[in-house]
Amino acid sequence: MSTLSPPGPKLRKVVNLTPAQRRYLDSPAVFRAFVGGRGAGKSFVGAYDLLKRMRARRTYLVAAPTYQMLRDATLTTFRKLCEDLAVTWTLLKADMTARMGNGAEILFRSADNPDRLRGPNLSGAWLDEASVMGVEPYQIVMGALRECGEQGWLSTTFTPRGLGHWTYELFGGDAKADTELVRSRTADNPFNPPDFAATIERQYSPTLALQELGGEFVSLEGAEWPPEYFDHAAFWFDYWPDRLAVKTVFLDPSKGNHDKAGDYAAEVRYGRAGDGTEYAEADLRRLDADAIVARGVETVKTFAPDGYGIEENAFQHLFAPLFRSTAAKARVEVPLYLVNNTTPKVVRIRRLTEPLQRRCMRFRNTPGTRLLVQQLREFPLGEHDDGPDALEGARRLAIKLANAKTPIRQGVRR
Repeated sequence: MSTLSPPGPKLRKVVNLTPAQRRYLDSPAVFRAFVGGRGAGKSFVGAYDLLKRMRARRTYLVAAPTYQMLRDATLTTFRKLCEDLAVTWTLLKADMTARMGNGAEILFRSADNPDRLRGPNLSGAWLDEASVMGVEPYQIVMGALRECGEQGWLSTTFTPRGLGHWTYELFGGDAKADTELVRSRTADNPFNPPDFAATIERQYSPTLALQELGGEFVSLEGAEWPPEYFDHAAFWFDYWPDRLAVKTVFLDPSKGNHDKAGDYAAEVRYGRAGDGTEYAEADLRRLDADAIVARGVETVKTFAPDGYGIEENAFQHLFAPLFRSTAAKARVEVPLYLVNNTTPKVVRIRRLTEPLQRRCMRFRNTPGTRLLVQQLREFPLGEHDDGPDALEGARRLAIKLANAKTPIRQGVRR
């Protein structure tokens, strides 16, 4: 795990902290997340952590999802803490920049336009309510942590938003290197009013209480399929079977007019055995067009599918020339099938109900496939559905190929 430069000077006063807040402050990880329920002291510990780490004549960033949240919550908490700790500072309201008594500068910014976060190199940054942001602010700020040629730090504070959210991908599941997550329940904060957590909990459903008060990453209520569809003993597999009746691949490139910013370029491998058992593996990454095509050609070489499906409109204007040229250079014949989408995406994905309900679908235990399963768990309420859409496309293409008595023409209607 990477380590950080020494923190800033000691503050004049000491504040009372919960054990979780203390663990967060003491963490040496470069990328840290304080995940808590409502009233767990998230913004407080984010502001205090910044003041503790702030070094003289260095530059820092504080960001909230919107300007209103920045003004009403994040900046208010920071201002009050500075008053309580007798920290000298001046806020220049014209450009929302704080000049601290030790010469440090803190930029207070809204994350509603992530590109506006590009700017000077930083020694540290704090993203408050990070789960209300997309992943782009985190990625942009992460690349600026290099002031004076030293590795800076990036702290986040937030209430969890489910298993399919980018915050879970980074901190809650198989955490990446140099990261650490500290969790705190609302009830763990002794500075709340008496019975505050219990009073709120009586108004919440059990699942919502786990998220909003327990600080837990949970499946969203109202999801299409129950959790037991994903928990049976045979759900995961490690190695592809040697013999499959049909194999297909489908690409959801997330490059169309209706795709959301930050969507994954989802490629799903699918196979069906003679006994009807279905197998799937996903590669969900944010890639540019050249990388998407290179991955597709490599998949054809290694997986040898009977068909490689791709949405027709996205293929025609962007991917056709790239696939042809890349495949020709690699001397690989790609069995492309163009898919004309005439059915709404939500309706298409709901076709997966039958194999999930029968527990006949198996998923390969890889990071990309686990992300696909998270998206399935949260459909249709989750932030992304590119993985499930690609899975349904691969399955639909396999059914067409398996049922065709004569070779299918290049063109499939879904």
